[in-house]
Amino acid sequence: MTQNNIMYNKLKNFSQKLAMWSAVLVLSAVSSLAASFLSVAPDIPLAPGLSEAETGALIFDKPEGRIVSIEALAATPSADIFAFYSLSLPNLGWQNKPELSVKNSETFHREGEALTIKYEGGVVFFRLQPIAAN
Repeated sequence: MTQNNIMYNKLKNFSQKLAMWSAVLVLSAVSSLAASFLSVAPDIPLAPGLSEAETGALIFDKPEGRIVSIEALAATPSADIFAFYSLSLPNLGWQNKPELSVKNSETFHREGEALTIKYEGGVVFFRLQPIAAN
């Protein structure tokens, strides 16, 4: 084997290893960035810095729609939490309804459902319910 062939094989081997490790790193980064969702409402993302409370959740299905109530513990300021939901929920079909929001809360509507997110004392309360028919 010539010196050029040896160098070519070493470079080829190095390139293959580099490509493999790059793919591993990219996949690791993507999986760590993947959004998590509420366990009882898998169509509602859990904002960074939130973790579901272990106190359980209320889930009730009725003909008019589902009623879900769950809490999450916050390690993030309320402004960051509300900014996350204001940016992410419209991409999932939710429409912000600021006229229905009260202090430290946001309300969103989608397909006959209302989602209210309220921040109080380091806890985020999620309440999902059917929109009342008038």
